[in-house]
Amino acid sequence: MTPRLVLLAVLAVVASSLDAPARALAWDGDGDGSGGGRTATAPAPAAPAPPAHAASSPPSGEAPATIRADLRRETWSNGMAMAAAGYGPAGGDAQLSREVLAEMNLMRSDPLGYIAVLQEYRAQFRGDIVVRPGRINIQTREGVAAVDEAIAFLRRQKPMDPLEPDLILALTAGDHVADQGPSGFIGHYGSDGWDFATRVARRGGDPYGGENISYGYDTAREVIIQLLVDDNIADRGHRVNLFRDGYVRAGVSCGPHAVFNHMCVIDYGYAPIKRR
Repeated sequence: MTPRLVLLAVLAVVASSLDAPARALAWDGDGDGSGGGRTATAPAPAAPAPPAHAASSPPSGEAPATIRADLRRETWSNGMAMAAAGYGPAGGDAQLSREVLAEMNLMRSDPLGYIAVLQEYRAQFRGDIVVRPGRINIQTREGVAAVDEAIAFLRRQKPMDPLEPDLILALTAGDHVADQGPSGFIGHYGSDGWDFATRVARRGGDPYGGENISYGYDTAREVIIQLLVDDNIADRGHRVNLFRDGYVRAGVSCGPHAVFNHMCVIDYGYAPIKRR
């Protein structure tokens, strides 16, 4: 069976159908986006483009008391300190989790500088195929068009503050990895029916924020590039999560996945709600 790579995000709306038709683009041989290069035959085999979907929770209000008061397990200050020290849920890939958070903050703090990363990624395209020597090639839906659109976005994007590591969000992300990893399931709902908002509330946090999930990638740069380019997602929902105004905290958990080998969950949060 041909391996596949998948990513998902929680945002405001459900993204476009996973069955949207692919369209092939010619490879610009000189890699500069001018369209003056040659068209190359795409090598095979390649894993199909990753599907995605999206939804979100608003930044206002409070969690119901029944899922809030007696379920709080850590304070915000302790959580941030422990996450910054490298704490991660048992069984997760703590090193990759830290690297994903660092890569995301690198991109947020210097969007113009991150263009060079995307240009290097763009040079790997042959038609709509990303060629990765020694690894499985990836067949995208939009080819370099999505990369060029992401580069144009970064040229307009103002730098943003780094997201603070948050233990409750990291534990929430870890709960989803621990649930889905052994089963091979995908998506934002756990085997018990919990979504992001319920999972974070049961950990004692405010159930308002968002979630990105990547399946199949084992390096932080690939995880962030995929979310940033957001191939075949009409509203670029994963990218919106990466740069959403109001998000100040994030928790990341990565671990093994029975079907896609790897998965990384990024949970985002607004400033904590002050409680009386």
